[in-house]
Amino acid sequence: MDVHVTDVWCQSVPAGFSIQVQPSITVQEGLCVIIPCAFTADYKTTFTNSTGYWKSDFETNIASSNTSVPIVKENFHVTGNPDNGDCSLKVTDARKQDTGSYFFRFEGSKESNIKYNFLAHKVTLLVTDLTQKPEISNLGHLRVGEEVTLTCFPPGNCDGIHPTITWWKDNLAGIWGKSSTVTFTPLLSDHKTSITCEANYPAVRSSTQKTIVLDVQYPPSINIFIGPSGMIANHTMVLNEGDSVILNCSVISNPAAYVTWTKGENTVVSSVTGQGLELYLMDITSRDINTYSCSAWNQHGDTSDFVDILLQPKNEVPVTKLSFETSPTPAPEIATVSSPQCGPREIDFIILGAFIAGNILILSLIALALLCCVRRNMKKRQEESH
Repeated sequence: MDVHVTDVWCQSVPAGFSIQVQPSITVQEGLCVIIPCAFTADYKTTFTNSTGYWKSDFETNIASSNTSVPIVKENFHVTGNPDNGDCSLKVTDARKQDTGSYFFRFEGSKESNIKYNFLAHKVTLLVTDLTQKPEISNLGHLRVGEEVTLTCFPPGNCDGIHPTITWWKDNLAGIWGKSSTVTFTPLLSDHKTSITCEANYPAVRSSTQKTIVLDVQYPPSINIFIGPSGMIANHTMVLNEGDSVILNCSVISNPAAYVTWTKGENTVVSSVTGQGLELYLMDITSRDINTYSCSAWNQHGDTSDFVDILLQPKNEVPVTKLSFETSPTPAPEIATVSSPQCGPREIDFIILGAFIAGNILILSLIALALLCCVRRNMKKRQEESH
């Protein structure tokens, strides 16, 4: 014989009535939560034309399975079917004022005349501040020039919650996107750029956001400098013997590139670095004359550059010999003139001066000899006349 309970309000649970539901639920403001619930009434779990209610007190209907019943909270929904013993409740766009205690009331069909309030098994709902952040799809490593799509998953525990999504990119002014996905082609300038997805919940005027930093990978590029920043023209350096120089191979790459310096065909120094590699050439000699190449590569590509090292020729002054002859007396020979401290113009003047001085000396000797001859002849004539 069936037991019929008519409008039971007491908190003691009579035989044949039970409910399984969590006693307390916490949800963040603006989000959604489903409260699973199952019950039996009069030892039964299946019914016909029954109605379920969630109430805050005896007079106030918070939610009902009967859509024609007035309710006071539009964001509370009976999602379970009471005819199947399901009293599940869904709360959307949770607000701070939704915090409180609620109980389930069951009403069978008019024929069954079963009505029962599960006062002994109230559910306490606590709505807290919105701190949960969206999730952004894990892209791993991006590569320059390869199109990708980012997806923003806003926080929320239920289907059907659709906050507005806004994207921000810190190297762009204004809003970058206004849907759950954005598609773009990464540039080299996008490496270490911050991207933010913001989820807005207008019903509660709350928002939350998540920021990620892009890891954009690319093949290496290099430049060769003298020292920290001196440029090299036409891949050539002309040095003096004994000079010293630092060749700096500057590398830009992600991930770090493997970098080598080679002299001709031989590797002289190598390193794994994301910045570059220096080559020291000390006290340059003819043995250092060669082509020096810097090469860099990672899993995305490789590149190289080179510089030719040459020696400046020494500034040698040519040796010049000059000789002069005068008949009948031979002229003195003018020795080799060489002065590493004089220029060509100064040497010409020296040679000219020596030439003039030599000729004057020869002419003086000739004049002296003639004078002696004349005096000797005059003396001889004087003796003969006496």
